[in-house]
Amino acid sequence: MTDLIYPTLDLFLYALKTSLNTTDAETQKSKAAFLAQLSHNIQFNDPEIETEYLELTHPAQINLISNNKSIEGYYYPVRLNDTYGLQIDCSINNQTETQPAKSFAILKTEIEQKLNKELATIGKTWLLSGWLPENSSQNYEDIAKDCYYALFKDTSWQPKKGTFLDGKVFEIWRSEIKNCNQNKVPNALNSHERHVIIAIYPDRESAQQAAEFYKDWMGLFCYRSKISWAYQQSRLVKESLLNHYKKIEENRRITNQNHYWKEKQNITNSRQILSNIDNILQQYTIDLLNLSFQKAIIEINLSNYQIRLDLIKEKAGQKNQLDFLEKFSEIANKKYLAQITKDIENMQLGLQLLEDTINATRSRIEVEKAERERNFQELVAVAGAGIATISLVRETAKDCKDVFSKVSFFCNYPLSASLIVGIIVSFVVWWLRKRWRY
Repeated sequence: MTDLIYPTLDLFLYALKTSLNTTDAETQKSKAAFLAQLSHNIQFNDPEIETEYLELTHPAQINLISNNKSIEGYYYPVRLNDTYGLQIDCSINNQTETQPAKSFAILKTEIEQKLNKELATIGKTWLLSGWLPENSSQNYEDIAKDCYYALFKDTSWQPKKGTFLDGKVFEIWRSEIKNCNQNKVPNALNSHERHVIIAIYPDRESAQQAAEFYKDWMGLFCYRSKISWAYQQSRLVKESLLNHYKKIEENRRITNQNHYWKEKQNITNSRQILSNIDNILQQYTIDLLNLSFQKAIIEINLSNYQIRLDLIKEKAGQKNQLDFLEKFSEIANKKYLAQITKDIENMQLGLQLLEDTINATRSRIEVEKAERERNFQELVAVAGAGIATISLVRETAKDCKDVFSKVSFFCNYPLSASLIVGIIVSFVVWWLRKRWRY
């Protein structure tokens, strides 16, 4: 048997109150979506001040109303700087009799029915807990595994293990980043990232002592969620940067074709291409700054995560072994930050290449423009010489004056004669100007 006394399921979920470039209307919308999680007619107090930890309602805990009389629980909403945090606690209302592990499925269903699906969350953590009956010989990990499978029907049981207040703690974390629109904040309630903590305590006293750490877990899981969310956002930003780069490369390949500049209409097309590249480069620069912004988010929240974890260890004293929670710090530092730093370096090189592409395209356009203007000037000069010659010859030949009086062709056909002479003069002028140019 894998039975527990007072099985309790807590969902810690987090939503941004404000984010980069958020408008007042969007901030109010986020606040309304968060409030929709809670019961009506509550006193909600969220002053516009910076605060590390602020309880948002009075009383701080709001009773969870359920149609199932065997279930009790509460909501606990807070704000941690720019992030809303909400703990939804749900328990089997019986602290004397053992309950099967499958009770957690009932609690999970109850919590999910209370969730506002419109709330755009950035992360969540499931915390399962309970204590063993007196003189129990059950294996801690077997109980934890059955509790986990009561909630999630997969086969990914590969926990990290530790101890906390004489209890056994198991952490299961699975992360899978999916491609999605960068402008749409992924909803962590439906995301493929799963973070689960299972704590099995030897007795009621240990479990009650552990309940005093809920505020600490609220902060720790918040920092953790923001780190994971920022890294996910960085992957979307990187994808956007690569798409921008590909678009500029496509335009560059078009303008680099040998026959491209030989076609007259392409000088106009090139100006449009240059305008497109400028616009893309502007978005590229913004995304590059955003990538650095996500790195900064990870850095500050990683520091806060480590500080909070150290405080939890100090508060728990010798009755803990929470080193497994340090592994997330290692991953964030050695993988997340290292990857983003490398991406920023590579994308900055890409920015230099893009700027070189724009400068080369702009120079090519100016060269072609100057060449076309020079050719036009040549045409005007040659045509002018020809027209002047035609006019002069025609008037002179028409009256058969001077030298043309001795040539009957000029007198008989003054128009044709003037055209021929004009063409010859134009050719001579063109040939002389060409020789002088080179």
